Amino acid sequence: MTEEAKTGGKNVVIAMDGSEHSKYAFKWFVDNCRKEDDHVYIVHAVEMNEMFASQQFSSPYSFDPDVLASILKKEKDRVTQELKEYAALLTEAGVNGTVKSVHTTNPGEGIVKCAAELNAAIIITGCRGLGKIRRTLVGSTSDYILHHAHVQL
Repeated sequence: MTEEAKTGGKNVVIAMDGSEHSKYAFKWFVDNCRKEDDHVYIVHAVEMNEMFASQQFSSPYSFDPDVLASILKKEKDRVTQELKEYAALLTEAGVNGTVKSVHTTNPGEGIVKCAAELNAAIIITGCRGLGKIRRTLVGSTSDYILHHAHVQL
Protein backbone atom coordinates (compact mmCIF):
# COMPACT_ATOMS: atom_id res chain seq x y z
CA MET A 1 0.00 0.00 0.00
CA THR A 2 1.44 3.35 -0.97
CA GLU A 3 1.75 6.29 1.39
CA GLU A 4 -0.87 8.06 -0.69
CA ALA A 5 -3.37 5.25 -0.20
CA LYS A 6 -2.75 5.10 3.56
CA THR A 7 -3.29 8.80 4.23
CA GLY A 8 -5.84 9.63 1.57
CA GLY A 9 -3.71 12.56 0.44
CA LYS A 10 -1.37 12.75 -2.48
CA ASN A 11 2.36 13.23 -2.77
CA VAL A 12 3.10 16.54 -4.45
CA VAL A 13 6.50 17.53 -5.85
CA ILE A 14 7.21 21.23 -6.13
CA ALA A 15 10.40 21.92 -8.10
CA MET A 16 12.21 24.93 -6.69
CA ASP A 17 15.40 26.63 -7.83
CA GLY A 18 15.35 29.73 -5.66
CA SER A 19 13.90 31.93 -8.39
CA GLU A 20 10.89 34.16 -7.95
CA HIS A 21 9.09 31.95 -10.48
CA SER A 22 9.51 28.87 -8.30
CA LYS A 23 8.40 30.79 -5.19
CA TYR A 24 5.32 31.91 -7.10
CA ALA A 25 4.63 28.27 -8.10
CA PHE A 26 4.78 27.25 -4.42
CA LYS A 27 2.43 30.09 -3.42
CA TRP A 28 0.07 29.21 -6.27
CA PHE A 29 -0.08 25.60 -5.08
CA VAL A 30 -0.77 26.64 -1.48
CA ASP A 31 -3.48 29.11 -2.54
CA ASN A 32 -5.18 26.97 -5.21
CA CYS A 33 -4.52 23.24 -4.94
CA ARG A 34 -3.36 22.32 -1.48
CA LYS A 35 -5.31 19.81 0.57
CA GLU A 36 -4.62 19.27 4.27
CA ASP A 37 -3.68 15.59 3.85
CA ASP A 38 -1.24 16.14 0.95
CA HIS A 39 2.46 15.61 1.58
CA VAL A 40 4.56 18.18 -0.27
CA TYR A 41 8.13 17.49 -1.34
CA ILE A 42 10.04 20.61 -2.27
CA VAL A 43 12.70 19.27 -4.62
CA HIS A 44 15.79 21.31 -5.40
CA ALA A 45 17.87 19.91 -8.27
CA VAL A 46 21.56 20.70 -7.83
CA GLU A 47 23.19 20.78 -11.25
CA MET A 48 26.61 19.23 -10.72
CA ASN A 49 28.25 20.01 -14.07
CA GLU A 50 28.00 23.78 -13.49
CA MET A 51 30.32 23.53 -10.50
CA PHE A 52 33.13 22.16 -12.64
CA ALA A 53 32.80 24.52 -15.60
CA SER A 54 35.12 27.05 -14.00
CA GLN A 55 38.52 28.12 -15.27
CA GLN A 56 40.31 25.97 -12.68
CA PHE A 57 39.10 22.79 -14.38
CA SER A 58 39.68 23.78 -18.01
CA SER A 59 42.76 21.58 -18.22
CA PRO A 60 43.39 18.24 -16.51
CA TYR A 61 46.88 19.49 -15.67
CA SER A 62 45.64 22.55 -13.80
CA PHE A 63 43.58 20.57 -11.28
CA ASP A 64 44.02 21.79 -7.70
CA PRO A 65 42.43 19.64 -4.95
CA ASP A 66 42.19 22.65 -2.62
CA VAL A 67 40.22 24.59 -5.24
CA LEU A 68 37.88 21.62 -5.68
CA ALA A 69 37.35 21.36 -1.91
CA SER A 70 36.64 25.10 -1.73
CA ILE A 71 34.13 24.98 -4.61
CA LEU A 72 32.36 21.97 -3.11
CA LYS A 73 32.13 23.62 0.32
CA LYS A 74 30.71 26.84 -1.15
CA GLU A 75 28.16 24.86 -3.15
CA LYS A 76 27.19 22.76 -0.13
CA ASP A 77 26.76 25.91 1.99
CA ARG A 78 24.65 27.57 -0.73
CA VAL A 79 22.40 24.53 -1.15
CA THR A 80 22.04 24.10 2.62
CA GLN A 81 20.91 27.71 2.94
CA GLU A 82 18.38 27.31 0.12
CA LEU A 83 16.99 24.13 1.70
CA LYS A 84 16.54 25.97 5.02
CA GLU A 85 14.65 28.72 3.19
CA TYR A 86 12.38 26.12 1.55
CA ALA A 87 11.73 24.46 4.92
CA ALA A 88 10.75 27.88 6.28
CA LEU A 89 8.29 28.32 3.38
CA LEU A 90 6.60 25.03 4.32
CA THR A 91 6.41 26.01 7.99
CA GLU A 92 5.10 29.52 7.29
CA ALA A 93 2.39 28.14 4.99
CA GLY A 94 1.45 25.39 7.47
CA VAL A 95 2.13 22.74 4.83
CA ASN A 96 3.00 19.14 5.73
CA GLY A 97 6.16 18.51 3.75
CA THR A 98 9.76 17.57 3.24
CA VAL A 99 12.63 19.39 1.57
CA LYS A 100 14.86 17.29 -0.67
CA SER A 101 17.84 17.96 -2.90
CA VAL A 102 18.85 15.81 -5.84
CA HIS A 103 22.26 15.96 -7.51
CA THR A 104 22.04 15.66 -11.26
CA THR A 105 23.53 16.82 -14.55
CA ASN A 106 20.04 17.72 -15.84
CA PRO A 107 17.62 19.37 -13.38
CA GLY A 108 14.51 18.32 -15.30
CA GLU A 109 15.63 14.71 -15.42
CA GLY A 110 16.48 14.75 -11.71
CA ILE A 111 13.06 16.17 -10.80
CA VAL A 112 11.17 13.66 -12.96
CA LYS A 113 13.16 10.75 -11.51
CA CYS A 114 12.63 12.00 -7.95
CA ALA A 115 8.89 12.43 -8.55
CA ALA A 116 8.66 8.83 -9.78
CA GLU A 117 10.58 7.55 -6.74
CA LEU A 118 8.27 9.51 -4.42
CA ASN A 119 5.15 8.25 -6.21
CA ALA A 120 4.10 11.84 -6.81
CA ALA A 121 0.62 12.48 -8.14
CA ILE A 122 1.54 15.91 -9.44
CA ILE A 123 4.58 18.09 -10.16
CA ILE A 124 4.37 21.86 -9.71
CA THR A 125 7.06 23.95 -11.39
CA GLY A 126 7.57 27.56 -12.33
CA CYS A 127 8.54 28.72 -15.80
CA ARG A 128 10.91 31.60 -16.52
CA GLY A 129 9.40 32.29 -19.90
CA LEU A 130 12.49 31.84 -22.04
CA GLY A 131 12.06 33.01 -25.60
CA LYS A 132 11.24 30.38 -28.21
CA ILE A 133 14.72 30.42 -29.79
CA ARG A 134 16.60 30.28 -26.48
CA ARG A 135 14.33 27.51 -25.15
CA THR A 136 14.92 25.54 -28.37
CA LEU A 137 18.70 25.96 -28.17
CA VAL A 138 19.33 25.47 -24.46
CA GLY A 139 16.13 23.73 -23.37
CA SER A 140 14.30 24.41 -20.17
CA THR A 141 13.64 22.46 -17.03
CA SER A 142 9.88 22.96 -17.26
CA ASP A 143 9.85 21.76 -20.90
CA TYR A 144 11.78 18.63 -19.92
CA ILE A 145 9.37 17.91 -17.07
CA LEU A 146 6.37 18.54 -19.33
CA HIS A 147 7.58 16.03 -21.93
CA HIS A 148 8.98 13.32 -19.65
CA ALA A 149 6.90 13.21 -16.46
CA HIS A 150 4.17 10.62 -16.21
CA VAL A 151 2.09 12.60 -13.71
CA GLN A 152 -0.08 15.70 -13.76
CA LEU A 153 1.65 19.05 -14.17
